[in-house]
Amino acid sequence: MGLELLAPARNADQGMLALRCGADAVYMGAARFGARQAAGCDLEGFERLTREARLWGAKVYATLNTVLFDPELEDARRLAWDLYRAGVDALIIQDMAYLELDLPPLPLHASTQAACDGPDKVAFLESAGFSRAILARELSLEEIRGIRGAAGIELEGFVFGALCVGESGRCYLSGAICGRSGNRGECAQPCRAPWNLLDADRRVLLRDKHLLSIRDLDLSGSLEELADAGITGFKIEGRLKDADYVKNVVSHLRRQLDALLDRRPELGRASLGRVSSGFAPDPAKTFQRGLSTYRLHGERQPMGTPESAKHLGEFVGTVRSVQADRLVLDRRAEFHPGDGLAYVDGPEAAGTVVNAVADRQVFVQDPSRIRPGTRIHRNLDLHWLKAMRGAKVERRIAVNARMDFPDGAARLRLADETGLAAEARAPGDFAPARDPGAAAQAIREALERLGDSPFVLAGVDLAEARFVPVSRLNALRREAVATLEALRRAPRARQEPRPAAPLRPLPAAELDFTWNIANGAARAFYQRAGGTVLEPAAELQASLKDRVVMTTRHCLRYELGWCPVHANPEPWKPLAEPKGPLFLENGPTRLECRFDCARCRMELVLRQHA
Repeated sequence: MGLELLAPARNADQGMLALRCGADAVYMGAARFGARQAAGCDLEGFERLTREARLWGAKVYATLNTVLFDPELEDARRLAWDLYRAGVDALIIQDMAYLELDLPPLPLHASTQAACDGPDKVAFLESAGFSRAILARELSLEEIRGIRGAAGIELEGFVFGALCVGESGRCYLSGAICGRSGNRGECAQPCRAPWNLLDADRRVLLRDKHLLSIRDLDLSGSLEELADAGITGFKIEGRLKDADYVKNVVSHLRRQLDALLDRRPELGRASLGRVSSGFAPDPAKTFQRGLSTYRLHGERQPMGTPESAKHLGEFVGTVRSVQADRLVLDRRAEFHPGDGLAYVDGPEAAGTVVNAVADRQVFVQDPSRIRPGTRIHRNLDLHWLKAMRGAKVERRIAVNARMDFPDGAARLRLADETGLAAEARAPGDFAPARDPGAAAQAIREALERLGDSPFVLAGVDLAEARFVPVSRLNALRREAVATLEALRRAPRARQEPRPAAPLRPLPAAELDFTWNIANGAARAFYQRAGGTVLEPAAELQASLKDRVVMTTRHCLRYELGWCPVHANPEPWKPLAEPKGPLFLENGPTRLECRFDCARCRMELVLRQHA
């Protein structure tokens, strides 16, 4: 396969939009068992989307990546078969119970929730029969290269979108304190909530700050490095995002990937069709919490968003004064009436709308909570948004035409880049043209009129110049186009699942609750693999008090400038580091922060919860 741009879809309509914008594949949740419970699609939607994907030679992957309970195993098995019949190309799973079930002949992709974070784990998953591993988002290029050297399966990596602060599949914070398990698709995102930071004497060091919220990911400038490290699937996060996000971000990544493939065609394209769009994609214009490369190059960099966990947008100035509905900024205001403004007001972001602009003066609808010194951001660029929404995006497959005249007929053959071809014939006596040049030109012009079809004419091979009435040429073209499109949309042979091999050793011999074993089938699999199951999944525990409920590369000691190893150029606040442990508190919940400097990680231990 070539390099694959993989887009999220909340529903079939967004999946169709992603394909039109150039996605090589789309991933979408089924009605049940997907890790985004609020973004599930019915089987009819999958059928519609897979038919569209086949047109472009693209793929559709179904997410079944929650942990399963015993009573759900049969329903999950039946749903997998329903999705197979609906035309999906692979199943994305985290629960190893699926490997003990009678599944349809589809490739299995190991979800990032399956903790695909090291060479030993990915090599084990390869031996279990997975065709692809979706890598943990916090990995560096060096770590990806290490995985590539240990396993031969396809590697997929996130290149854009929100980052889970905790290690995927091993974050139990939401389940432990909200009763909503992320591994069951119900995450309440307590990491995005405001927390207080306390010392061992319960003195508040920071109050109502988003201490666990981190910036979003943007690796669109590093696609070549990722490809050279072994990534073939470039994944966009966002199954809960809206159509504006999908159109903007997919279009942006498609341009970046096309530029790379034009320079290095040997890397290969994963689907057909080139995209043209009438707007300038800008990933900073739709939802994002500040963009970063996270740990791609192995370095520590400031990642926290303590002031807000929402989309603030681009910084546009600081308020010098407020007079009625007029704000005076410290710089010229480069925006327009209707734009949305955001600012931090206490623990949360607030906003207002621009009514008018005059140099550094901005007249707004609601200035009541804005004070001098407030930092103003633009989180809605109305002119850009209207242009983006109104812009036509077209994806076209190049076809070559050949016209000849066998046995008293005109024959038109259209063939795409893969060699798939369709023919149309018009019986009749077509006399040699009196003006061969004019006749050839008329034929080319008629065949170029492909209108709203998914094709664009790349070239014409004309056996001889004969006179063909335009009406006959149009009919031939319409018939050949319709036939070729039907052939492209027809069901095709799908990739076979990867056969399981003798299981490689598990990365750990004793399996605690972090292995997410919630049913008998998963337990049987791990026992067959040589593991000793010590306890069931977190969802089956009475309490996780005094247990680690999150492990993260995001470190509060680093963010506050207290790290003994890495200097932070932008510490949040000049505080002296207190002695003893640090704690996070939100209402009745109290978490102890433990710092594993040797592994450069922070652990959160649940100490108190109502």
